[in-house]
Amino acid sequence: MLKYTVLSITKDLGFTKSVINPVVIESDSGVILFDAGYPNQLDDFKAAMKKSGYSLPDITMIVVSHHDHDHIGSLKAFVNENPKIKVVANEIEAKYISGEQKSVRLIQAEEYNKKLDGKEKVFGEQFVQYLKTIEPCNVSKTVKENEYICEGVKVIHTPGHTPGHISLLLERESVFLAGDALAVEKGKLVIANPQFTLDMEETRKSLEKIRNLEIETLICYHGNVFSGNIRNGIDEILNNK
Repeated sequence: MLKYTVLSITKDLGFTKSVINPVVIESDSGVILFDAGYPNQLDDFKAAMKKSGYSLPDITMIVVSHHDHDHIGSLKAFVNENPKIKVVANEIEAKYISGEQKSVRLIQAEEYNKKLDGKEKVFGEQFVQYLKTIEPCNVSKTVKENEYICEGVKVIHTPGHTPGHISLLLERESVFLAGDALAVEKGKLVIANPQFTLDMEETRKSLEKIRNLEIETLICYHGNVFSGNIRNGIDEILNNK
């Protein structure tokens, strides 16, 4: 059986505070971290992992759900401090994580800013500059739908939020790590940041895929563990779209 631990880490963004929920998975082959937070959060991760009995040298692999700034922001810092860490991502996302190609999120933000003016445009341009500061990191291995990260940890391709977004299924435990395929807000399942979702039709297909999986526990990067009926929660989203 796998052991998994949900971390809870707060990032003060100035105008608001964001709580993220990366997950540590302990397997026979090593300790895996699912997603790597905002920039400059390495110390926050160390503190959160310490509370759960882990340290940075324990981490053997970081699996990245997608290339957004709040998921890869501290990725390079992790690898700089522990070069033995293998970085794993979907083959579509790898080119953005490594900086080989311009981030589709950055392209989206630049295009969106053309519609803004006044204070909104100033904020939008600041966000674009912020995205440009995200340090790229080489990906050690790329994965596709239904591949295994290790025994019992299956890759589920859940595009929509970004093209190569992946989630993880802990098969024996019936635990689904959604990344940003879903979020929990006020106890309800929702689409994570719909205004930034790149393909809503693909999101719908991904939600239908998740709904049809045998899942007992669903963990979202934003919102932590969903405590309601998973299929009913997804149906509510699909029926309101």
